[in-house]
Amino acid sequence: MTKKLLLVGGGHSHALVLKHWCRRPLAGVDLTLVSDVKQTPYSGMLPGYLAGFYSYAESHIDLPPLCASAGASFVQDKAIAIDPEQNLLTTAQGKQLSFDCLSLDIGSTPFIDDIAGAEYGIPAKPVPQFLVAWQALLEKIDQNRPEKLTLAIAGGGAGGVELAFNLQARLGQLFPVMALDMQIWQRGKTLLPHHSVQARRLIDKLLAKKNISALLDHPVTNLEPELSPQSNQLPSYKLCSHDHGQLVNTVFLVTQASPAPWLVPSGLSLDSRGFVSVKSTLQSYSHGHIFAAGDVATMIDHPRPKAGVFAVRQGKPLFDNLQRFFLGKTPKPFIPQSQYLSLLGTGHGKAIALWGPWASYGHCWWRLKDHIDRQFMAGFFV
Repeated sequence: MTKKLLLVGGGHSHALVLKHWCRRPLAGVDLTLVSDVKQTPYSGMLPGYLAGFYSYAESHIDLPPLCASAGASFVQDKAIAIDPEQNLLTTAQGKQLSFDCLSLDIGSTPFIDDIAGAEYGIPAKPVPQFLVAWQALLEKIDQNRPEKLTLAIAGGGAGGVELAFNLQARLGQLFPVMALDMQIWQRGKTLLPHHSVQARRLIDKLLAKKNISALLDHPVTNLEPELSPQSNQLPSYKLCSHDHGQLVNTVFLVTQASPAPWLVPSGLSLDSRGFVSVKSTLQSYSHGHIFAAGDVATMIDHPRPKAGVFAVRQGKPLFDNLQRFFLGKTPKPFIPQSQYLSLLGTGHGKAIALWGPWASYGHCWWRLKDHIDRQFMAGFFV
């Protein structure tokens, strides 16, 4: 009797599951991917795409042909509920899809519940919506050709800092005579709080060199429109942090990761922040036939940051354990590395390399990053 495996979300881990399934399909398993987008962005190349180094096609995985190569069905839809007892997934289009085993890789979005007027900002995720908003902003800048543009980034982690560098680089290329005021508004007392002192010193030095302001102890609390964002003119907002406020043209929201709210009533075991709690086998603690990987999952015994590198590393172990589940074999534990190399592109053919307490900057790190990212993507051009 045919069994049903449902992959929900087209993130890095699931893209790798499909890639491996192409080479090792499992007889008697009906595989389906549910994704709200056909082209899923590769996070490693996204900053480079924004900076103009990569094309859209180079930085996105085309899911339908990947599914076809794996013998899988592709359903373009968005998950809105899951019933792990009845084994049913409900989608935004009103479909109910049954399964014997389900895997979640739906990513995360920035936490914005504590920002009044957050709907006027541009969240960094979901990436497809972010890219649409970014393109619309570029068109408004091109139409209005302002003498000065003020952009703020809410969130001073690695993602916010890398975004600041790359947006500044791209805007400098496209509009060289325009004065750009790029700001990072950080809730805490330091940027990159989870990295080393040496890393933060290097980041501070580079930001100062590129005239990117870092406003520490400035959590964004309120965003109010000064000029209608619906007009063809550049928008203008009053951005506030407690007793400090100023006018900006756009705010990018790169705050800490937040899970999908529909997970709460699902009955799945969740961590304190609402992410799916999984064992080292990537199985749910409450339901063994439910797996999760990437940002949506928290490995309780091996907690790690919500970073794309871990979603990539989980791809092969997830594939192996999904197959072992259907073969009736014991799943194998996966222990992610405790230290990992972070490579942050700065938009000018250079990158920052961070490893434990060590930090460096130069062209060689961009070449390494470019090589790693292109090698990863090469496996998906089917």
